[in-house]
Amino acid sequence: MRIRLVLGMLAVGFLVMCSHGQSPGDKPKNGSEPQPVVAKSVVPEELEALNRATRKMYAGGRELELSTIPAVIIVSGDDLILRKNGKRVVVTVIPPEYHALKCVAHSMLALFGHLAHGPGKPLGEERVKTLKEYRNSLAAAAPATETCGFDPETLARQKRIIERGLAFIDAVLKDGQVSAVDLTKFCRASRPDALANAAASARAQLVATHRQVMAWKKDMTAEEWGALTVVIQGMQTPRVDNAVVQYFARLFGETRGEGRRIVYAEGLWDEDKALNLLGTLRLDGKLSVAVFNDPFRMYRDLLADVARPVIDDLLAAP
Repeated sequence: MRIRLVLGMLAVGFLVMCSHGQSPGDKPKNGSEPQPVVAKSVVPEELEALNRATRKMYAGGRELELSTIPAVIIVSGDDLILRKNGKRVVVTVIPPEYHALKCVAHSMLALFGHLAHGPGKPLGEERVKTLKEYRNSLAAAAPATETCGFDPETLARQKRIIERGLAFIDAVLKDGQVSAVDLTKFCRASRPDALANAAASARAQLVATHRQVMAWKKDMTAEEWGALTVVIQGMQTPRVDNAVVQYFARLFGETRGEGRRIVYAEGLWDEDKALNLLGTLRLDGKLSVAVFNDPFRMYRDLLADVARPVIDDLLAAP
């Protein structure tokens, strides 16, 4: 147990060093905002002061680390943002076709989300009203697809998706409810067309992304291209399967998907916060090598390894 205690103390020490949130003793940035009542910290002020000084010094190191990266591309929504030599260039790469295909394919998502609750039970007045309103929106979308410049096959697919949705809505409104079986049948029938829209959207996105990245590459030195880092802002679930993560992983030869040159900034839609994450990962990568001789060790919870024996003790059979 003494060994485990020492390891635990080491972990806590590193955790303090690498914590990037507000510590219990830190003062709120905006004194005018109401703060929840919390118990007074039992940590001596001298230690709190040390922690604040540590965090400040770490932040400085992160800024220095960011300054050494010659070129960064940030994937932010429809845009690619290149930050290079103190300049910031924004190019919109997602074409209107992508969004038009998405809007139509997402109609299946809307209907499933609205009808998945309480299958086989009456929808109720409010849900029926909402469904009727959505039917009007879906019907109005049909003629609009003819203005999107789709080829005949793609246009026929959009009309097929919309017509299938309208027919399904009419059946549900007639019965005032929908069974889980019928809802699943609708979703399964919609799958081929929805996936075809997804495939077309992915191609539109990636072709435009590749074209822009190659245009920027022409203006980079070999050193800049070799050190180019990409930060991809995205939702929680896609991560390494995100289409753009896959693209840059193949382009850079990053077998892990995410790595030293590819950072997935989950839920960080603020550009500065996304860049701070990049700086943190770069600095923590160096710390990982210095302490563990493993460039990715600090990317995991520092307590991960030392927590296992503690859990073993807590959950051991009596």
